[in-house]
Amino acid sequence: MELLLHVDFKSSAPLYRQLYDGLRKGILSGRFAAGSRLPGSRALADSLRISRITVTECYDTLISEGYLETRSRSGTFVCRKLPELTLHAPSVAANNHRPSSTISPRLSRYGVAVNKPRSTPDPPGTIRLNLHGPDLSRFPRKIWGRLVARRLQEGHGESFDYTNAFAGNLDLRKLIAGYLSRSRAVVCDPEQIVVVNGSQQAIYLAARILLNEGDSVALESPGYRLAGEVFSSQGAILRPVCVDQNGIRVADLRKHRENKLRLVYLTPSHQFPTGVSLSMPRRMELLTWARDNRILILEDDYDSEFRYNTRPLPSLQGMLPDSPVLYVGTFSKLLLPTLRIGYLVVPHSLRDAFVSAKVFSDIQSSSLDQQILADFLTEGHLEPYVRRMRTIYGKRRALFVRSLRRYFGSRIKILGDDAGMHFMAEFRTSLSDDKAYQLAFEAGVRVERVYWPSHNSPTRSGHVAFVLAFAGRSDAELCLAAERLAGAFL
Repeated sequence: MELLLHVDFKSSAPLYRQLYDGLRKGILSGRFAAGSRLPGSRALADSLRISRITVTECYDTLISEGYLETRSRSGTFVCRKLPELTLHAPSVAANNHRPSSTISPRLSRYGVAVNKPRSTPDPPGTIRLNLHGPDLSRFPRKIWGRLVARRLQEGHGESFDYTNAFAGNLDLRKLIAGYLSRSRAVVCDPEQIVVVNGSQQAIYLAARILLNEGDSVALESPGYRLAGEVFSSQGAILRPVCVDQNGIRVADLRKHRENKLRLVYLTPSHQFPTGVSLSMPRRMELLTWARDNRILILEDDYDSEFRYNTRPLPSLQGMLPDSPVLYVGTFSKLLLPTLRIGYLVVPHSLRDAFVSAKVFSDIQSSSLDQQILADFLTEGHLEPYVRRMRTIYGKRRALFVRSLRRYFGSRIKILGDDAGMHFMAEFRTSLSDDKAYQLAFEAGVRVERVYWPSHNSPTRSGHVAFVLAFAGRSDAELCLAAERLAGAFL
């Protein structure tokens, strides 16, 4: 075992003292953790190129002072209980160092924007309705496991090594192009597809490539919080645009002409969080307006496969020739959250920029995961799986809505279409948003707050609204969640 300690042979301080001070400081600072094993005297002497006698003398002194201990046939270890007088700050101050907790390095503007905690732990038994993932118990693990085993047994270097296919595995991109053409009416060729680590990375790359500080971005209000935070972190100015029963109001978009919009981000097939769909007239109006004004649209199609009473709507991207749309999709919500594979469909003119930005971000997505997913698609497992889950999620949504209405009756309103993996619910109550959120959490249900980019919620007086994700929860959990929410709010 190597131990990095600095020994200065030109110093006037004896080697023994340098070694003693270095080990003692390391123990007090926690660098050498309590109970950890130190290298033997011979090994440490060889690595530092000093006498073994010097190391032995130093170890003996630290043992006598209570810093180290020996164990028969095991070696030398840092004591779990250190001498009382050595646990105070003066030992640090004596070496002209401030405690690490007081160091405040200068952050970049981006660093300041993202310098905040992301989550708090949940007590055991909490039902998390803020997780927008699939039902993992229904994932075809045997099929996936067989495909994993086959790729591992083949052991090709390309499965485990770096690759020059920075845009993603070509076979996978061809399969994605075919799937999108059939299921979403996306018009593209494999060269326009960039494989990314989920839709969140796609949004981040779009912000990095398309936005300068001070540029304006229009996004739905209410909308997707993490998209708004990504754009803000790049120094963009958010321009919230209201959503009604027909989706984003294109007429309101036109009012931002003086703001010189650079990008419009939206979720047209199943708006997050309201669940409404962008109507066909507005789709054409939006596309025509964007094309005429040379404004790009970032279409996030995160759960469009799941519509329960109507057929899926076609993508914006495929509705006009040379449409000004960048299309985002993901397999993480469809299959597994840990399968960090999503995709961007970009115009040919932007492909190189996105591929380079992807390289700068993480070099490449997992080659092995891409090949396994390609096998999964090639064998025809995806679309039957989506059909099965569409039935399951549709029944689950209906069950959850019935359960909530059984307790709340007319005091709850379910917003949006019968689609997707979540819905937005508005509760009639005298509680404030903050109080209702806290009471739900104390009752054992984690809900998701509605994100209003304009920072002021227009929720009606006497009402609170939350986003409730149901797809990844069992029927029993959803019934229990409804009961707990009723106990918290009523």
